[in-house]
Amino acid sequence: MGIKVSALDHVHLYVSDPQEAAEWYGRVLGLQIHPSSKILAGKASLYMATSRGQYCATIFPGKPPSDGDHTTAFRVPGAVFAAFGEGLPDPDIAARHGGLLQLRDADDHGLAWSYYFRDPDGNHLEITTYDHQKVRDWYGRLNV
Repeated sequence: MGIKVSALDHVHLYVSDPQEAAEWYGRVLGLQIHPSSKILAGKASLYMATSRGQYCATIFPGKPPSDGDHTTAFRVPGAVFAAFGEGLPDPDIAARHGGLLQLRDADDHGLAWSYYFRDPDGNHLEITTYDHQKVRDWYGRLNV
């Protein structure tokens, strides 16, 4: 299965104090806390964005997971996200939890949809789309 990504989307950063880190990224790189920041997986996380509002990093509290999570996320349009999902499972795409990535593994983040997977060397990858309603409609028709 092959898709074409639109752009590098964001990286995951692990810090001791998310608010202090957000201030540092603001002072040094001009990044701002995106208004859609929320609690992810029970932890307060901050979405960071450029001055134009483009999301580019998620700040997580704590140390990177023991599996060395350094996720690289690639942005795709909603139609490409759906096509990727409809091509699953694919013997070339391993899920992070083991086994093959499945259609049902899509994550709805409210702002975006994502699939998380690994490359053959174990690097954590993500494809994400901000065509949220389009993907929600597509996913809802699937009965997964």
